[in-house]
Amino acid sequence: MTIFRYALIKGMRNPATLILNCIAPIVLVLLRPLWTDEHMLSGFGILVMLIWGGAFLMAQGTINDRACGALTRILAAPVSMRDYLAQNLLAYMVPLTVQVALISILGTILYGWSATLALGLFLCYTVFTIASVTLSFAWNCLFKRKESSFSTFSALITFGTALSGVLIPRDILPAVLSYVGAIFPAYWAISSIDALIYTGSINSDYWLGLGALILFSLAFLLYGGKRRMV
Repeated sequence: MTIFRYALIKGMRNPATLILNCIAPIVLVLLRPLWTDEHMLSGFGILVMLIWGGAFLMAQGTINDRACGALTRILAAPVSMRDYLAQNLLAYMVPLTVQVALISILGTILYGWSATLALGLFLCYTVFTIASVTLSFAWNCLFKRKESSFSTFSALITFGTALSGVLIPRDILPAVLSYVGAIFPAYWAISSIDALIYTGSINSDYWLGLGALILFSLAFLLYGGKRRMV
């Protein structure tokens, strides 16, 4: 698990990653109006955006490994690209999963979330985290320079959050744009969260969203595992 430890330590040394993955979510969950009042901005949606951005910042470690030549040395050893990505995925999941678990606990204490809601949110956000990290892996395979990857992914997050219902309710979007939003994992995370919140139960719509996120994750991981980054 040497790659796992290396990726975890390197990822958490980045101040921006530390803020986005550790500090911002705690500040967010303490802002009561975002979790209890009915308005356009919702803490549930903002958390999706934070996870998406935080996962990408953590996954920048893979493109940094390629830039400094570390990836070439790692793959020269008996380590496959899939093993490398799997251990990096596990390393990046640790801080992201801890933040989701903490928010679920704080939500139960501060806002009286039921066990079903807290556990459903934890599962949904965790699966979305996996989809976000694997998407970042696949995205980094398309670029040789960190700057190009970062700038274009920033545009992707902006476009994706607008069409996925993260910041703008999908009900007010034109039908065509709502369908376009379905190509983003965030769309299915919001669908599962909405189904969970509005019905108070884990139903078929909830599982449909999670199933789509799992399929996204598998597709992104397979692509990143087959396409060499060196």
